Amino acid sequence: MESIANLTVGTWDDPFTTEQAYEGIERRVLCFDDETMQVHYTVEADAVFPEHEHEETKQTVYVIDGAIDLFGDHERRLEAGDSFIVGPGVRHGVRGVAERTELLDTFTPRIEAYTE
Repeated sequence: MESIANLTVGTWDDPFTTEQAYEGIERRVLCFDDETMQVHYTVEADAVFPEHEHEETKQTVYVIDGAIDLFGDHERRLEAGDSFIVGPGVRHGVRGVAERTELLDTFTPRIEAYTE
């Protein structure tokens, strides 16, 4: 990841980090600055990102491909092309529905734990 005055660049082949967030869920931190973070998730069928909430972070999610079930304070199936925004204090989690689902998340402010 390269950061210069007001420009941060992350590349697919050289992300800040790639890790298994949960069984069947890969997290790829693409780029971040002091305020915002962009993360790509790959979610396999039946994999679960457990219900949780963020104290101050707003999370915007775009479903690139596949499908997930959103659960927690709100329940809904989301498919490729759908998006949603989760505000601070909203309980949410996802379950993979399609064989493979790709999500692009933006966090504002960033999730500090993902920068370590």
